[in-house]
Amino acid sequence: MNSYPWYLQRIVLILISGTSKAYALHMAIEEGINHMWTVSAFQNHPRFLCVCDEDATMELKVKTVRYFKGLMSVHSQLIDDNGHPSLLHTEN
Repeated sequence: MNSYPWYLQRIVLILISGTSKAYALHMAIEEGINHMWTVSAFQNHPRFLCVCDEDATMELKVKTVRYFKGLMSVHSQLIDDNGHPSLLHTEN
């Protein structure tokens, strides 16, 4: 890992949209790393962000979709509107 602050480090962003890419999302997220699906290699990347629409989740297991939606709600609770951690801010 480099010595840059976290907000200056590179992030890998994958955008997956539509039912035609649903199987690719399944292989990228739910299956192991595989040479046939190179997108699955990003499972090892420390700053990998996958953004997808509802249609792209059609091949995912229901538990997987619920898990990631749950992470999104927890993230929203921990981060305020300005992008700062809300737990670090105290009201005076």
